[in-house]
Amino acid sequence: MELNTKYPVVLLMGKTGAGKSTLGNLLLGAPHKKGPFATGSRMDSITQECKAETMLIDDVPYNIVDTPGILDPNRGTIPILNEISKTINKCAHGVKAILIVSEVGRFTDEQKDALNRIRNFLGKDATNNIISVLSRADKDQTEDRSIMQSDWNQSFRSFIQGIGNRWGISPNPEIFPAGEETHKVRLGEIKNLISSIQGVYTTEQHEKCQREQAEARRRKEEDEKRAKREHDEKLKEDARREAERAHQREFNQMRQEYEKQHRQILEKMIESLRREKENERQEREKERQEAREHQERRRQEERERQERERQERRQQELKDGIMFAASEALKMAFYAFI
Repeated sequence: MELNTKYPVVLLMGKTGAGKSTLGNLLLGAPHKKGPFATGSRMDSITQECKAETMLIDDVPYNIVDTPGILDPNRGTIPILNEISKTINKCAHGVKAILIVSEVGRFTDEQKDALNRIRNFLGKDATNNIISVLSRADKDQTEDRSIMQSDWNQSFRSFIQGIGNRWGISPNPEIFPAGEETHKVRLGEIKNLISSIQGVYTTEQHEKCQREQAEARRRKEEDEKRAKREHDEKLKEDARREAERAHQREFNQMRQEYEKQHRQILEKMIESLRREKENERQEREKERQEAREHQERRRQEERERQERERQERRQQELKDGIMFAASEALKMAFYAFI
């Protein structure tokens, strides 16, 4: 890219397919499809590298630089921003104006993301140098700015207010050809906005912004690493605690099982001892019963013996009495006979 370092720079930025290159050609007064800035499909980024041309505004020369589209689906955002950053760092006299080109229509999340990326990339110091340019407007929107404004949502209104209400309309050359009054008026408004900007966005400011962003990224990466480390440590700690809980549960289960088995063994032992004692008691009771029965038999036998002896004595006494009576009777008979 050939850049005249003596001239201030007008930078064209926006997402892929927004119409940056077309606007650049219109500002140069060149055919919008055959100008120095290549144009093409709205979905494909034709501009792969920054390209500079010289234009005049009120006889004041400017470098107008077309840049690759932000959010190019075929390229990463960081390489594109690095390419633009190299161009800004070559601008010895700074960047006079930064034209952020957006398509007319609903302010989508993608458009909002593109604007936020550009503003973050340039930093707060570039706020006073930003001009919002809306492309692909229809006939009514281009002819009457109030119709255009009525379609804005609050988010886009806030963005426009944040850059000092500097905004313009890139005329659709298919509707308003070069030389047509509305075409000239809308391009003239954009050129007047460029001329009216006081001061430039310097390479020093951009380098400062890049350093701050690099530091912010570094801190963010450190925070993310720390958060990941803390998260990993927490996961490890949670895993350790869960392992301890699992071990404790297993230990408790084993202890309960052991206690259950031990209790069952004790219960069996106690039951066995109880049976043994009961058997011993029954055996002793049996022995005592047998002893009582034996003693009772002895006593019964003794009673029977004594009874027999009494019977025998009675019989003997009876015999003796009979013998005595008989003897006495014989004696008396004998004496009577004599």
